[in-house]
Amino acid sequence: MKSLEKLRMKKLLFFFLLAITVTACVPDDTPKSDEFALVVEDATVPASMVSGQMATIQVKYRRPTDCHIFNGFYIDSDGFTQTISVRSLKFNDSNCNDDSETLYDVPLNFMPSQAGTYRFKFWKGQDGNGAPIFIEFESVVE
Repeated sequence: MKSLEKLRMKKLLFFFLLAITVTACVPDDTPKSDEFALVVEDATVPASMVSGQMATIQVKYRRPTDCHIFNGFYIDSDGFTQTISVRSLKFNDSNCNDDSETLYDVPLNFMPSQAGTYRFKFWKGQDGNGAPIFIEFESVVE
């Protein structure tokens, strides 16, 4: 009888320790980074491109701090109009340093799918009324 009682106590102790271990290891739901759109300072768009061939567009941007890292581009494609901004991740770190003076230059590979005049709108920020401002370029695709 005593051995059966000891076995029950061991099982109870095991499940109690297991419950404590599982609840103590709940992951932190606080995001380690946030995503931001960064304004484009300038871009170099070829005056002409060839349909079905990759073209490189050079995009220049600044990041506010060294906690912001480049994470590709936001591209909204509407027919022949391409609206573009720089995507960045900002790590939640309290030791960020100002990096607003450095100009970064990254390539954007673009492959036009058909002939026509493409319009590229690079997000430059917002005006005083909150309306978006764009730098615009056109490229003829043959």
